[in-house]
Amino acid sequence: MKSFTDYLTESKRVYAFKVGIAGDLPENCEDDMERCLQKFGVSKMSAGKKTPIQERPLDFPQLENCEVHYYEIELMYPTTSQILQEYIGHCCGVNQAHIIVRNPNEPQELYQQEKDETQYVAKLTQEDMGQAEGDAQANVGPGRVMDLLKELETARKERSADYVGDVPVGESKDIGDSQNTKSPIGA
Repeated sequence: MKSFTDYLTESKRVYAFKVGIAGDLPENCEDDMERCLQKFGVSKMSAGKKTPIQERPLDFPQLENCEVHYYEIELMYPTTSQILQEYIGHCCGVNQAHIIVRNPNEPQELYQQEKDETQYVAKLTQEDMGQAEGDAQANVGPGRVMDLLKELETARKERSADYVGDVPVGESKDIGDSQNTKSPIGA
């Protein structure tokens, strides 16, 4: 049987981030960033991908006519995007308005991912709507009600727990209406 330390050693979680730096990078910026990220146990840092010069970069709408360098990093130590942004800006000597750090699961990142380009076809415009001829009527109306009742009956029979069990059934002759006939408030 494994000990807790064995399980802890085997479970290595990686925290992924995407770092964007707008404009011209200071000298040795990549080396400084990799060195400062050692504090968080950087396990992977991609080479910077540079976008072409854009009038208004997508992540930096306040800036004009600049390029953006993007780095994908993976850290072993948990942190937040805001702390990482402040730390990278301080260590690399980059203005905070020129840095953005995002988690790959943020809505802005999911929105920018490439979409599936397959042609969408509405099923209402098709003759068979994706089903065989007789299947549609079997799934609606009284036919479906009877199928549902049959499914419920088989589920009841398969259930192993008997909630009533051996509880004795009470007789009504021992219950009288002579009790609790006076009001507690007064009468």
